[in-house]
Amino acid sequence: MDFSAVTTDSGTDTRTDAREGPRPSGAASSRRARQRGREWRVLTGLVALLLGAVAAGLAVGAVAISPGQVLAILGDKVGLTLPWSYEHRQALVLTAIRLPRVLLGVGVGGGLAVSGAVMQGLFRNPLADPSLIGVSSGAALAAVVTIVLGSTLFGAWGDTLGAVLLPAAAFVGGVGATVVVYRLGTRNGQTSVATMLLAGIAINALAGAGTGLMTFIADDDQLRDLTFWTLGSLGGATWTQLAVVGPCLLGGMIAAPFFLWLLLRDRTRGAGYSF
Repeated sequence: MDFSAVTTDSGTDTRTDAREGPRPSGAASSRRARQRGREWRVLTGLVALLLGAVAAGLAVGAVAISPGQVLAILGDKVGLTLPWSYEHRQALVLTAIRLPRVLLGVGVGGGLAVSGAVMQGLFRNPLADPSLIGVSSGAALAAVVTIVLGSTLFGAWGDTLGAVLLPAAAFVGGVGATVVVYRLGTRNGQTSVATMLLAGIAINALAGAGTGLMTFIADDDQLRDLTFWTLGSLGGATWTQLAVVGPCLLGGMIAAPFFLWLLLRDRTRGAGYSF
């Protein structure tokens, strides 16, 4: 078997096989193994932090609930009897208030992480985020319009839809901004990331101007609603809201990598890669 030494642009010495192509040297393999070890340690630490945050969110508050009581309350819901005693008030606070908030917070955090990872993969920039192409500003504009002009635009439908109307409007606004940016960045079946970036900057500017206009014409109550919505809160989370939002978050997190693959497919094929 014929091997020959090859030096890459980065100076790494590799071994090549006529049939199997370049093989990394022992130093390169060791470096990759150390990097994988660091990645697993970081991932393990992040999972531990998440579990700790969930435990603190369930236990800490105006009504003190120990970790053992949390387990006992949750165990009773699935038919398990654990040796920790608790009060009915504690069970009510945990199941009706804290648990929906914590689960919704985990879901929202996961959705933001996936959307950020998709943007970073699309633009190949670790600083990229959904606001880069106007998704965040489009959602904010739709929500602000709903708060300020909702009664005029939707009439009786606003009362019928209730709490679902505002998040639905924000979702439609974000999707609409994404579609506009994608259409502007696509020509003859080819998607230009640079054009998408420029279109996103323009959408951000237009949406920001629209949000400023809605803020200017809003009354005091609407301005208060705008402020609290912009800051964000999980205080009103309920099981009903979680049942509505949860499937959307889960579906988005599952579908996002697939859509990223579709966007990058033409670019990778042009670079000589195949799927």
